Amino acid sequence: MRLLSFLLLLISSLCLSITIKVGVYHNPPLIDFENQKASGLYAEIVEQVALQNNWEVQYVFGEFSWLVEQLKDGQIDLLTAIAYTQSRAEIFDFNNQAVIINWGVLCAKKAVNSLLDLQNKIIAVMVGDVYAESLKRQIEDFKLTVRYFNVEDYEKALQAVQKDMADLCVVSRIFAQKNVPRYSLQMSGIVFSPVELRFAFTKNTEKSQMLIEAFDRYLSKMKSDQSNYSLLLSRYLGTHEEKRVLPLWLLFMLISSGIVILIFLLWVFLLRKAVATRTEQLGKSVKEIEEKKEELLAANEEISAQAEELERLNKELEMMFEGLRTTVQRFNHSIDLFGQIAAVTSDEEFFLKFLLLVRSIVPDCSAVYVHGDICYGRIKDNGMEFISVKRMQRSQTLPIGRFQNIPSQIEITFNNRVYETICLASEDKSHLMLFNHRELPLEGEIIELVKATLNITKVFMKMKEYEERQRNFFRKISDVLLTVLNYHESYTAVHSSRTSEYATKIAQRLLSRDESVEKVYWASLVHDIGKIAIPREILCKPSKLSPEEYEMVKVHPTIASELLAKAGLDELAKIVRHHHERFDGNGYPDGLKAEQIPIESRIIAVVDAYDAMTSDRPYRRALSDQQAIEELKRNAGTQFDPLIVNTFVDILKES
Repeated sequence: MRLLSFLLLLISSLCLSITIKVGVYHNPPLIDFENQKASGLYAEIVEQVALQNNWEVQYVFGEFSWLVEQLKDGQIDLLTAIAYTQSRAEIFDFNNQAVIINWGVLCAKKAVNSLLDLQNKIIAVMVGDVYAESLKRQIEDFKLTVRYFNVEDYEKALQAVQKDMADLCVVSRIFAQKNVPRYSLQMSGIVFSPVELRFAFTKNTEKSQMLIEAFDRYLSKMKSDQSNYSLLLSRYLGTHEEKRVLPLWLLFMLISSGIVILIFLLWVFLLRKAVATRTEQLGKSVKEIEEKKEELLAANEEISAQAEELERLNKELEMMFEGLRTTVQRFNHSIDLFGQIAAVTSDEEFFLKFLLLVRSIVPDCSAVYVHGDICYGRIKDNGMEFISVKRMQRSQTLPIGRFQNIPSQIEITFNNRVYETICLASEDKSHLMLFNHRELPLEGEIIELVKATLNITKVFMKMKEYEERQRNFFRKISDVLLTVLNYHESYTAVHSSRTSEYATKIAQRLLSRDESVEKVYWASLVHDIGKIAIPREILCKPSKLSPEEYEMVKVHPTIASELLAKAGLDELAKIVRHHHERFDGNGYPDGLKAEQIPIESRIIAVVDAYDAMTSDRPYRRALSDQQAIEELKRNAGTQFDPLIVNTFVDILKES
């Protein structure tokens, strides 16, 4: 009898137009109701399904909690954009096809980085909201003291924080991305309760079963066309672009190079001006000599004296041009050395290269640089040069200036006589010492030029300090994330450590720059941190995952990427986001293919799969190394980059 009633209802829906009552609440961009018209992602789906089935749609607008009661009482037929949970499934019927996955976030005027920051705060929550209920349970587990401020919808929750009626509010991630900027608030890095958003229907009615079949049929067909499905989502949810920032070390190098070039151009300009002036003076003298030829012939002694003067001037000019030529050669050599210094990483190599640059400016001097308790030297020895690096006792401060003797703190033997010692101090309390082996004292201009080169050491030390801070920051971030992940699910943390070792070996062969190898190391170490948002019972499930559970697991690259981006690690965020893309374009989350996928992500994809296959899991035993290698080869060109697979196999065979 029940089946007959269902068939009659189905036939009447096909032949006659039926009316469905749809519950709508304020939750843009998913669903909204303005000017007596529904809008948003779910409204478009309802309109399309109604059009295909010849239904009339009557929208009922109200608060979410009121609409839930209306659906319980059968006053409306379905409710849009509602989170699927087991407890709600006991009260309502849900369709099987989810439209989108969403999760809860906290919004506030200032950044909130931990649940512990919620102590003694007022939190605005929407009545009946699944994200708010999940957060309340976590707060109870942490035994925190908070007060809740109930509101009708997410919009009023944001308004409550803006007007200081509450310290924070709980909203969905999608609503926050679209609406938080209007209220000048910030989304926290805390995420919780990832759930599927579906359609809910009145429990156990024949009409509900007919509606569920129609909506599932439409959603299944729409999802099968991935391009149209992605276009629909992007029309309401939008996209984001990355920011690219000029590296600080490159900015330092450009400024330093510009200063050196400006000094040289000014020097050349002054020399050219001096030469032009003297040349003009000589021309006038020659002209005067020609005009007074008879006078000069009569005054032979005067002519001889002027001839000697001219000869002296010519020699001075030749010496000046020779000096200029030598200076230009030294400058070109100095520029080459400057370029070599830019690629140096260790302290010893840098300071010895720097002293080589100094000696190219003052070749008749030995050069010593004292940094801390280390003394670096390039010593002139009878036309040769030897290098000295030794520790020294600095019981007294080194003298600054020009003097005849050699400071007692410098324990270096000079085979060539030292006529003069010049000691220059750097801003970091280091010292550059020149030991002049030429009788003539060094010119002031040369000493000023050497002083200018001391700025190079300052730039180097600043760059090292900046790189060390960056490295320590990355290390602390990764340590915290891996510790949290280890508490949540210990296998993933150990798996990440092994994956980083494999990935680094591949990167050292395929990538030319050390910083690219380092990015691969850090990204592979934290590539699975998004799993902290996935329930532990799903990660450790001993049997095959259901389609809904698998969809929840697929969210972890996106969550990991957002967490890293929140920490300012945009490059790592991009690599981690795409480590589950496939070479043939059938991966997730963005369906990139081949060279569209960052090479760092392609490397992590190979080693991630290999380590997973060779590890024991709750649902299967580990494969042997040879079985895992054969599986990688079989999927090269479809799931994996063939070049990376071949390189990794070579590394495994060598080890």
